[in-house]
Amino acid sequence: MPSICDMRDAYGYKRVKCFVFSAGMIVADSHMAMILPDDVLSRISEFIAGRRSFPFIKHSELMCMMYLYGKVGGVGEKEIQEVSSLSQRTASQLGQEIELYVNSSVAKLDPEYIRSKYINRQLQLAVDNKSDRVVGDPTIVSDCFAQHVAYYRQDFFFELYGPFKDAELTSDIRPMLAGRMIMTCYNRKGAQETGLAHPLIPVYVWFRDHTGAKP
Repeated sequence: MPSICDMRDAYGYKRVKCFVFSAGMIVADSHMAMILPDDVLSRISEFIAGRRSFPFIKHSELMCMMYLYGKVGGVGEKEIQEVSSLSQRTASQLGQEIELYVNSSVAKLDPEYIRSKYINRQLQLAVDNKSDRVVGDPTIVSDCFAQHVAYYRQDFFFELYGPFKDAELTSDIRPMLAGRMIMTCYNRKGAQETGLAHPLIPVYVWFRDHTGAKP
């Protein structure tokens, strides 16, 4: 893993690739979502209700996990290393979860077993008075990603970007992303295999659509 903290990709976006774990307030100021497929939350809901079976995402479909750091307060220069460390731990954790599913018995990817895991998590959230966030719960969506990648034996990759400068963002998403950092994870071997002009495009679209901003 490169030790350089300030790199730019072919598109001019700052890409951070130095990772050493440390703890800090940035952990509480982060957010995670599965943004592709764009209707994945409704699919999870239908799966939990028994109206879909597993897998409910096709092999050919692009999946994307998005991790936002500095959601409220942004990421200062002194916090970039902390975010890099946190993102590395997150990436390592998700990779381990995928590997566990790949190496486990087929029963761990049985539709009823997976549904029971989601329902148990649903009950746990209800006990914690957080039942309103069941479908988009980070544990469930992260598990969903890991289960499908393992089922299809797919490759996956992570990229960390930012902090974003005002000039790098269009006006509609600037208030939400300026000064923040983003990590993406796709179910492909690399960026070229996504078929996207840039891995951040779905992120920008997601923020535009989920804030009511107009292009």
